Amino acid sequence: MFRSRFSWSLGLVLAIVAYATFAGTLSVAKAEQDSEATSVTAAPADPAIPADPYDFQWWNASIASPIMPQPHWVSFDLNTVLLDTLTHSPRIKSVSSRTSVALEKVTQQDAAFDSKILLESNAGMTNDPVGNTLTTGGPSRLQQDTFGVSAGVARTTRGGSTWDLSQELGTLNSNSLFFDPKHQGNSRLSLSLTRPLLARGGQVYTERLLTQAQIDAGVSWQEMRRQVEKRIADVMTAYWHLYEARCHFLQQQKLLERGQEIERVIVGRADFDSSRIELAKVRGRLARRMDQIISAEANVRRQQARLAMLIGRPELVSSENTLEMIPLDPPLAASLQWTLRDAVIKGLENRPEVRAAAKELESAALSMRITRNQLLPELNAVFDAYLAGLNGHNDVFGSFGKQFTAGGPGLSAALQYEMPQGNRYARARHREAVHWYRQKSEELRETMQVTRAEIETALIDVDTSIAQHQSKRQTVMATIDEEDVLTERYRMLGGDGTRVGVVLENLLDAQQRRSDAEREWVSTQVNYLVSLIELERAMGNLLIHENIETMRVPGRTDIDIVRTSDNGDGAMVPRGEFGSFQHPSDDAPASAAILSSEESVGEMILPWRTAPPGPAIPNAAAVEIRVASPATPPRPTRLGLGNRDSGLIETNDNKGP
Repeated sequence: MFRSRFSWSLGLVLAIVAYATFAGTLSVAKAEQDSEATSVTAAPADPAIPADPYDFQWWNASIASPIMPQPHWVSFDLNTVLLDTLTHSPRIKSVSSRTSVALEKVTQQDAAFDSKILLESNAGMTNDPVGNTLTTGGPSRLQQDTFGVSAGVARTTRGGSTWDLSQELGTLNSNSLFFDPKHQGNSRLSLSLTRPLLARGGQVYTERLLTQAQIDAGVSWQEMRRQVEKRIADVMTAYWHLYEARCHFLQQQKLLERGQEIERVIVGRADFDSSRIELAKVRGRLARRMDQIISAEANVRRQQARLAMLIGRPELVSSENTLEMIPLDPPLAASLQWTLRDAVIKGLENRPEVRAAAKELESAALSMRITRNQLLPELNAVFDAYLAGLNGHNDVFGSFGKQFTAGGPGLSAALQYEMPQGNRYARARHREAVHWYRQKSEELRETMQVTRAEIETALIDVDTSIAQHQSKRQTVMATIDEEDVLTERYRMLGGDGTRVGVVLENLLDAQQRRSDAEREWVSTQVNYLVSLIELERAMGNLLIHENIETMRVPGRTDIDIVRTSDNGDGAMVPRGEFGSFQHPSDDAPASAAILSSEESVGEMILPWRTAPPGPAIPNAAAVEIRVASPATPPRPTRLGLGNRDSGLIETNDNKGP
């Protein structure tokens, strides 16, 4: 009897559970059908106008606004960042100064061929005992008074010859009985010429130090281009990584908000059908998501610190983590137009490393030519000529005129020969130069191969990012649909402590998958831009692509780095906004809330501190590396101190070039 009642009760319970499960399944199916019908009804009537395939990027509405807890903020576009980097980066200034040093060495070596003006004067008195009567003709001591001046010009020609032209004028008097005439005035015009005929001769050998200095300056110039290009690439990459980190931070906040919404539903239904295990699951997920937000915020701050360091502006570096940096540009780029062959050709033409290696090979070739010249024996031709005049009564000027009219020139010519036995030193130097040339030749080949490999790798990265673009977008759309369906199912089923626990777990996982897909989508966009930057850098084309030119100031060794616009007007105007959580103090004058400056193109002034009236900030365009551009009409620039409640205080700063 007891068994039959127990079997009957168990069958009744199973029937109720089966009916409830079947009813729940029907309600979910009906809800899905209604949802599909609603979505079909809400579809656009005109199939020729498709919906925006990128409308899921909800973070675009907030990414250009302050989102961090820092009290101050500054927003800027990529153009402003690049201009500020060219003006303030210590790395760029350092490599510019290094190149200027190399250019000065060229001038120093070229100055060796400048003419030298020689001036000399002397006066003397001699009073010596004599041991030969033929010296003075009687007096026991020789007494002489002398005075003379000389002026001349000496120069080494670029062909290797050395010449010296000098004119001497002087007086001489002696107590010797043989000294005639008394009180002599003398003059002498001398010319000396020395020319190497074999070793150490010729323009190549004579200008070897100048040529080497020019080669070293060329290497330094290419190294400067490489360093500037690398810094610009690092700044652009850091700019987009900051954008990526900010998007990830917003996405993580949104994920936390969606989880908190589920928590509020469970708490509200605690007396109806939710259980403690469901609340524990949700709160556990929320705790993990809060940890991820903390990590995302730390990553944003790290990216801000890196970007500030790369820009090098003191206001950014010394902000002490109180300034939020907001990039304004969206991750947009033109489609790729390079093939591997064209990219490699472009890279071999423009890559600074290739050009520097070619300069090093040129230096090795110069060393070979010099050491080959030194294998020859030294043979020098020496020629001397002079004109002389002499008068009494200290008539120096009469002697000067007489040297051209009386008598004739004195001449002498000679040959000088020198050859070390065996000439082992010169032979060893030549063999060393040959080995050095082979070394530099192989280094150039390796540099070209590395350039090709880097270009090919960059192209692969670009192609990979392009190929992932569509799949990542579809992944985001699929995860959004999945979360919507599971959210609707959770709302329809309610909770009985069993099946709803599985649905809740699936919903929380779907939320995480959606957030991960959105993160990967943003990372794909940023990776595409970064791969394009790396491709341009690998080709040595980044400065050209960004309209940045390195040039030497005419007549000086200072280096200008100029960035011009694409439209040909030569103007690059920075764009940015600045603000603070705090309002200016009520007792401060209105003008104290605006930081005025003699702004030049390329300056990104950061007036996020109130400044009292006073002298303007010095114009930073006077630094050695400066952003120069042709004069343009005044353009309005938004520079002022604002806050998140009252907005931005706008000023019209028309003092730029």
